[in-house]
Amino acid sequence: MNEAGFDADNELMCDGRDLPWLQDDAGVWDTWGVTYRDVWVLDANNELVGVFNLTGNTMGDPQNYAAVRALFELASE
Repeated sequence: MNEAGFDADNELMCDGRDLPWLQDDAGVWDTWGVTYRDVWVLDANNELVGVFNLTGNTMGDPQNYAAVRALFELASE
């Protein structure tokens, strides 16, 4: 989810991509306590499965990749 007030390049960010891109216009960042570069994984019922922050946790590290993948796999159950 893109932080409120940072929507100027949304169209460019979404051009040619299939991943969902959400724009926060309702203050969700504040309500949820989001940190920049958080990956929030929700299940089919919109229940939080887990949060993984990409700052300092590069996806080039196999352990970090496995941790994020495990969140998505858990969410898909």
